[in-house]
Amino acid sequence: MIEHTETAGGALQGEAGFGAPSLAKEVEAAIAGGTVELPVLPEIALGVRDVIAREGPLGEVVRVVEREPAFAAAVLRYANSVAFAGLRPVTDLKQAVSRLGMGAVEQTVLAVAARGAFQGSSCEDVEAFRVLWEHSLVTALAARRLAVRFAPPEQAFLAGLLHDIGKAVLLRCLATLRARDERFRLSPDALQEFMASLHCRAGDGFLETWNIPAEIRTAVRRHHDTDLDAARDGLVAVVACADRVAAKLGASSVPDPDASVLDHPAARVLRLDDVKIAALLVDVEDDVARVRGDFPH
Repeated sequence: MIEHTETAGGALQGEAGFGAPSLAKEVEAAIAGGTVELPVLPEIALGVRDVIAREGPLGEVVRVVEREPAFAAAVLRYANSVAFAGLRPVTDLKQAVSRLGMGAVEQTVLAVAARGAFQGSSCEDVEAFRVLWEHSLVTALAARRLAVRFAPPEQAFLAGLLHDIGKAVLLRCLATLRARDERFRLSPDALQEFMASLHCRAGDGFLETWNIPAEIRTAVRRHHDTDLDAARDGLVAVVACADRVAAKLGASSVPDPDASVLDHPAARVLRLDDVKIAALLVDVEDDVARVRGDFPH
């Protein structure tokens, strides 16, 4: 079920002819009724998952991945990334899979597969999807940097990449509904307010259909929470802080260069200080420059 908050009706009430609760019901009905075409996992991701679930051999994972050059290239790039600095470069997919391990290969394949979820069929939403993907990618890169001692880096990267996927789902829904009823054409402010109120739950629900692990879905659902516990909310804090970093670097529909990362509750959980944050911002900017070709816009 998609939930709404009591504060979501301001910009929406009266503009579209209904408030946020009724709009949420329309969106939920469209998803449940199958009238919105939502992305499905590519065959390669399903294949990798099947092998891992059966505890199949490494060679079988290699055979699945090598069928799709884009996915194979991504696995090789990650195996040779800065996360493995100091190790001899690998050029063979089997070596790359062996270096990464089954779990990291699955996370990498899912990350590449996620790109398709950040695209829509409506021409007027192209810019919104582009900005959303840029924000998600920068958040993922920041999350990978922040993951030390709190989560595996590939898990943090995937959680960051998927944290706002609910907004992509909502954009797709609104495009479908708008095609049949102009009341669903929202102003920029109303769209921001609508997505802000619903995207966490929408994203969690969508990722359940992909069988994404519970800890990643929790980070997606709770990345705007401010009541964080250091003992149990490490990944949530990583994604929440990375989300703020992306906005500060300008990768956001609402960029905020003056945002204070240190003032975010997640920064306390992650034990950040001004020096660490300054270094993080520089590192993430460098990471963005390096990976633009790996995750095309």
